Amino acid sequence: MRNNILIFSALIVSLNIPHIQAQEVSTPIVGFNTTTIKGTGSSGQSSFASFVPVNLSKAPVLKGAATAAGTTITISGASITTNLNPSAGYPSHYLLINTGTGAGLLSDITAYTSSTVTTADNLSTYLSTPATVSIIPHIKLSDVLGTGAGLLIAGGASVNVADNVQLVDSSGNMKVYYYKSGIGAGWKTSSNADATGLIVYPNESILVYRKQTSNISVTQTGTVADQETKAVITQNLNGISSGFPIAMTLSNLTSVLTGGSSVGGADNVLVVNPSTGKLDVVYYKTGIGAGWKTSANANANTSQDISDGFVVKRRSSSPAILTQNITR
Repeated sequence: MRNNILIFSALIVSLNIPHIQAQEVSTPIVGFNTTTIKGTGSSGQSSFASFVPVNLSKAPVLKGAATAAGTTITISGASITTNLNPSAGYPSHYLLINTGTGAGLLSDITAYTSSTVTTADNLSTYLSTPATVSIIPHIKLSDVLGTGAGLLIAGGASVNVADNVQLVDSSGNMKVYYYKSGIGAGWKTSSNADATGLIVYPNESILVYRKQTSNISVTQTGTVADQETKAVITQNLNGISSGFPIAMTLSNLTSVLTGGSSVGGADNVLVVNPSTGKLDVVYYKTGIGAGWKTSANANANTSQDISDGFVVKRRSSSPAILTQNITR
């Protein structure tokens, strides 16, 4: 997991929604998204990688106009009765800006009163005049991949036996998790520390390394964002999915990421090779022969749908941001 808030100007990528799996009940849109986690099949490989996106959210517990003074957000007319305190070392809720120039920005809630919340980040620049905000429960890894009898992937007595899950932590490093079966069952880190409360941020993607032969279908239901979504891309690694359950290709990243004359000088994008189930490195080459290339400088497949997820290795200490609009 990683914190998902850094404030600066952003490029907006507009997307159409020809095959969004949602229906408008009123407002907001409630939809579903089905992803296939591929098994090894008859390939003889030890594991096969698949991304599982987190681009639907839980229903807000509160929505209203808000202003900010530093990290303190005052919500007009609010009477907060839901427990918003962190749980098991993880934040339980986040604040999302719905309108204004900060639409799509979010920050973890660290404390609250009946009418205010304290956020991990200073949002006052975007809430100097009232803007609409929502308080939304975090999605846990267990919400997506299950737990106990409802576990979707294969657990095991150790990380070496079970299907592995990878998420990027707040330092920009990939961390491995698995579901331990038997005594002390539950979600664990690779070193067997408890990860029961592990959360997955909006617009983040879960990388699953499936060790079993069979495919798994993962269906998520929830609220489809009805404002811009922002995925902040910081230095080192970032696990990202499309902000909406719609198609997305490498071309959507061309003006967001930094290119270079070689793979070692450009931002790298790691995508799953659908044939091998391994991660391929691609980058945007600048200068002569400009375009998306593989690490071996062959032309990359720019038509591949990467909406379920990809990993970006950002070279610069200056963040980039992928801002998406949904047209409906």
